[in-house]
Amino acid sequence: MTQTRQNFTLSDGRNLEYLTNGLKSESAVILHAGTTQDIAGWQTWLDYFAAKGVFALSFGRSGYAGSTKQPGRLTIDVAKDIAELSQHLGITKFVNLGLSGGGQHAIATGLDPRSVGVVTVGSLAPFAELGERFYDGMQQADLDEYADALRDINDLIKRFQKWQDGNVADSVAGAELSERDQLAASKPTWKVVLDSCAFTMGKGWDWVADDYSSYLQPWGFDPRDVKVPTVIWQAELDKNVPVQHGKWLSENMPSARLELRAGESHLGIYVNYEEEIMQSAIALLTA
Repeated sequence: MTQTRQNFTLSDGRNLEYLTNGLKSESAVILHAGTTQDIAGWQTWLDYFAAKGVFALSFGRSGYAGSTKQPGRLTIDVAKDIAELSQHLGITKFVNLGLSGGGQHAIATGLDPRSVGVVTVGSLAPFAELGERFYDGMQQADLDEYADALRDINDLIKRFQKWQDGNVADSVAGAELSERDQLAASKPTWKVVLDSCAFTMGKGWDWVADDYSSYLQPWGFDPRDVKVPTVIWQAELDKNVPVQHGKWLSENMPSARLELRAGESHLGIYVNYEEEIMQSAIALLTA
């Protein structure tokens, strides 16, 4: 069931847009979207958590749709926003779950005393830690995006603007879908995510600079300091965020567990294993 978008004014005056699944509780699963994904891109997941009696919400990082931009944003800054929002909503215990570019931001919230766990799906490892290994196995489209971001963010914005002239699905998931991707594409979540990406791009481009600032700068914290149980979901065939990213996180975070899935892609693991991923978050929240 679709809920109304809500707004929260942060202590620095910025607006933070969020969406809940209609439940209320002091315990919550908080969803961090992937790059270009709008808060409504979590609708099937919000509905699933509601059906299980679990309060869940998604929010827009700075620059996304109704959330005010934050130039120079670091990964840790998003955790600070979540801390304020959680206090406002009376949340005293949470698990943060992040997809793709949202993964590292979910990890940052693991430092919060209210955190009882983190779940990531296709999350980046720190650029500063991996160095050139950051790019190993990455598809050309993503290599071009990072090159643009490092050279001139306006070039990257122009690249994303071209997505609007074509098929968003081809840009996000690739034009040639594997058998596992075709299975994922037949499920409701696939379309919901892609439609939400188109929505984001129709609302403006402030998110581009904010997101890539956080991806390519030091995170503002050491993921080794995140001690809460963490589940790292990683696709073996991921060409957007290759397998060494998930392996680095699982090897360097003290309480992390790697859930590596053969034959799956970046978006494929998210859709084809969605129930297992959501259950891993519920298990941490209710442990």
